[in-house]
Amino acid sequence: MRGVINKSDIPVVIFVGGYGSRLKEKTLYKPKPMVEVGGVPLLWHIMKIYSHYGFNKFILTLGYKGDYIRDYLKGKGKKIFSEFEIDLVETGLETPTGGRLLKVTTHIKSDVFMCTYGDGVSNININALLAYHMSKKGEIGTLTGVRVPHKFGIITFTKDGNLESYRKGHLMSDYVFAGFMVLNKEFLNYLTEDMMIEDPFNNLGKDGKMAVYLHEGYFGAVDTFKELVDLNKAWDTDPKWKVW
Repeated sequence: MRGVINKSDIPVVIFVGGYGSRLKEKTLYKPKPMVEVGGVPLLWHIMKIYSHYGFNKFILTLGYKGDYIRDYLKGKGKKIFSEFEIDLVETGLETPTGGRLLKVTTHIKSDVFMCTYGDGVSNININALLAYHMSKKGEIGTLTGVRVPHKFGIITFTKDGNLESYRKGHLMSDYVFAGFMVLNKEFLNYLTEDMMIEDPFNNLGKDGKMAVYLHEGYFGAVDTFKELVDLNKAWDTDPKWKVW
């Protein structure tokens, strides 16, 4: 078990520099984390989740349409984002996520930091995630695994080929990676600027240096226009990620 750390010193790195090409209906003019859910950027929702648990320092890895984020934080969004401490770092237009993380190294002052993507929300307990990571010994990173509903209806059938059951919204049996990472600074030693952040995961896992925290609650991501519409509907009816 590791020693006690002051979580107020722990920054959260959020990847906001990608093209978001599968959501081009909205990302022609703005980066994906700035598409609106409930009238405010998705990025704000993500930051509110962390802030609720006492993590209020954010490092944004600017890339595609980074000026849009800069201008929004100075103008229209100045008030709603004022509760956060934000560092904006230019990390290049084509830089992969691993390279983006390396480019913000000097802004990470603590030995442990958080990291996530700019398109996913969850009701994950960030304090529990950190406590799980800190309880480990040799691991230098903890990933979050979630189970999500199948996009298609699942059928089962008899040996004779007759329908046995049809289930829609059934959770996958396998866990998927949902972002919401806790990483030791040592993790940066395994990255190069041409890597995605996920590239070292398998080798580190084989060496017993990566842990997995299983979150059995809600997770939602915006990768397509339909998912954006669904998230907006959920905000109006049952925003499960609204932990604040």
